[in-house]
Amino acid sequence: MVERTGAPAALIAALEQYGLISAGEGGEGYTETDREIVQTALELSGFGVEPRHLRIFRVAAEREAGLLEQVLAAGLRSKNPERRREATSELEKLAALASHLRHLMLVSELRRIVGN
Repeated sequence: MVERTGAPAALIAALEQYGLISAGEGGEGYTETDREIVQTALELSGFGVEPRHLRIFRVAAEREAGLLEQVLAAGLRSKNPERRREATSELEKLAALASHLRHLMLVSELRRIVGN
């Protein structure tokens, strides 16, 4: 991961420590998403944002994913493959809507901070 991202080993270790990335069970390797997280964390570190500060994003993502899972639980756990595919498609749509809503709320909060 150090070679792939240019991030210091200490940053990668801290991201693992705070549960933001994982080499997987049995050390099977990092995912492309892990690589993107490392690169984003590296950029944020330039603003003084440390991995311990990023834990809030993991917690928020886990809570959001849990809510979306509850909404579609029956379909996601269905024994019918077609119903599971439909639920997965719906999950992707719900995730996009939730992401957009989260972005809008962030914009609203940032406008409040700067007084607009």
